[in-house]
Amino acid sequence: MVGMIQSYFPLRGFGYIHVAEDFRKRIFFHVTNWRGAEMPAQGTRVEFDLADGHKPGQRPQAVRIIVVQTKAGGPQ
Repeated sequence: MVGMIQSYFPLRGFGYIHVAEDFRKRIFFHVTNWRGAEMPAQGTRVEFDLADGHKPGQRPQAVRIIVVQTKAGGPQ
C-alpha cells in the first residue's frame, strides 16, 4: 500500500499514515516498523505492507520511503 506520513511523535516512537486509496483513513505505525535510514517525517510518501494485529484492524509493517524519480532519472 502507499500513503503519506500525517504525523510522527519521536519521543513516543509512533505516528500515523494517511492511506493513498482513502485519504480519510489513517493507520497507526510504530518506529519498530520503520525501514529507513532517516527518521519518519510529516509529508513523506511511504509504501507499507499490512499485517493483522492483535488490536482491531491492521497494522503496517516494513514502512519504507518511496523514492521519487526526477525527469533526469535521479532521486528527488
